[in-house]
Amino acid sequence: MTGPSKRIGLFVDFPEPQQDRNGVFGRDIAVDGFCEALVSHAPASELCLFYNGPLLSRRTADTAHLEALAGPDVTLRFSEMRAAKRDFGSLALTHFHDPDGNLNMAHDLRARYGRTLFPVTATPHVFSYPYLAHAWILRMLLQPGLPCDAMVCPTWSARQTFLNMIASVSDALAASHGLKLSFEPQTPVIPIGVDTDLFRPRDKSVVRQELGLPEDGVLIGWIGRISALDKADLLPLLNVFAKLLRSHGVQRPKLMIGGSGHSFAEMSLQAHIRALGIGEHVMFREVPTDMRHVYHAAADIFVSPADSIQETFGITPVEAMASGVPQVVSDWDGYRDTVVEGATGFRIPTAIAGSDDALSASSGLYDGMDMFDHLSFGQRVVVDPDAMLARLGQLVEDADLRRKLGDVSRKRALERYSWRSIIASYFDLWSDLSERARMTEWHRQPDYEGRNLFPIFGHYATETLPLTTPIALDPQAAEVLSGKVPLPAHLSVTGLLSRPVLVSVFSVLAGPGMTLGEAAERVSKTTGCDGETSVAHIMWLMKMGYVTRPGISQLEASEATLRLA
Repeated sequence: MTGPSKRIGLFVDFPEPQQDRNGVFGRDIAVDGFCEALVSHAPASELCLFYNGPLLSRRTADTAHLEALAGPDVTLRFSEMRAAKRDFGSLALTHFHDPDGNLNMAHDLRARYGRTLFPVTATPHVFSYPYLAHAWILRMLLQPGLPCDAMVCPTWSARQTFLNMIASVSDALAASHGLKLSFEPQTPVIPIGVDTDLFRPRDKSVVRQELGLPEDGVLIGWIGRISALDKADLLPLLNVFAKLLRSHGVQRPKLMIGGSGHSFAEMSLQAHIRALGIGEHVMFREVPTDMRHVYHAAADIFVSPADSIQETFGITPVEAMASGVPQVVSDWDGYRDTVVEGATGFRIPTAIAGSDDALSASSGLYDGMDMFDHLSFGQRVVVDPDAMLARLGQLVEDADLRRKLGDVSRKRALERYSWRSIIASYFDLWSDLSERARMTEWHRQPDYEGRNLFPIFGHYATETLPLTTPIALDPQAAEVLSGKVPLPAHLSVTGLLSRPVLVSVFSVLAGPGMTLGEAAERVSKTTGCDGETSVAHIMWLMKMGYVTRPGISQLEASEATLRLA
């Protein structure tokens, strides 16, 4: 293949602007950051970025910011996914990646439209929602995954969780249906990155002045969603901080809770702050997503007592790390990979009892995904308050230790979590998977969701027209052909209809009478579209009354069908 050595397909989500600019959502940060970093730091390659446009709207994807980031050796190609499917095989992709964990969708895309075998990969960001066992894990077990594919886990803990889910669903299928299914793709670990140019140490007195934060005293900062449902219960942190004030008041510590979240959570925190009498030492700040780097740099210590099973990686400790700020976090999930005990900060021991049968049984049953299971499970997780008090106190009173841990943090972030190094790791993985693909025998296999609609729903109609059905232009088509009435092909904005194909149908049917199949064949030869597309356009014109079946009305057709029955 000439040109770039890799032609990578990537599904990119272009959502509407967020309603909550102050919400810190790790999934959004990770997916957006990966796409921007891939465009910026990829070696010589062509990136084919697919997106879903609104079906009945002319709004197009905002691609300008990605185009501006493109590296000198990167060629960008944007395509709306519905349009790309029509010619997907000709793209000759060498890889396809879904940055939001949808490996099964990437697999189906290759199976239905790919002409040759290429690796598909995905990066997951959440494992805890009950519906994922069926909608995600089961689908991956039922699909013939290949060793040249990969689910790229952001941490070793996330990898273990994913494998636990695979084993749980597989065991259940074996017990209930006698099926023995396995997951064949690779499960490598590549972390999520941060922009280490943006997240960096800054002059704390300057940024605190800009943000209106106290310039004196030791500032402890929490930045993230304020939610006990899917992040962390901060009430225990307030108890610890109240004790810290009594034991280390001379250092004048302040606690900044930055972000936004559920109103009930914020009201509960405010009420407890008043009850503890620590209001003058605790401040809430809304942290716009695009200002996180400044707030991180303003803090002396970052704290995160995460206790939710929804947490998978935990991007905020790494952002603090890149900002040269030591971290005090719970010894929980992805934090174990990122925060190095005694080197970049401290991990606070956690404990949980193993009894949750009743809670697990109720999860996901007519609960509207209210995340009660997440909240209940999190309330059973103990983040050792005494250890947290000791570590926070140690850092509050020792500025030299804070500087030492901050320096190591910055170095680790540059070496381990810069997006440049993360993207390099992905390209190393894709090269390895390409070698596996070359040694893998592949042929398309049907998937149970690749349904044909006609066999399932075709009986809804009164009759099915055979290709031998005679068709002709209806007299009212003359109004369209003369320009008196415009052709109302408004659905052409969706790619559903093609005006050139519609015009070709008019042209073909202007001659002697012919059958549906003959007309479709001639339209295909004229326009280059496939037979199904030609038939679909003819049926739409029949739907609009511009094409008819000569010699028989629809009522007569219905009566004829009844007589035959």
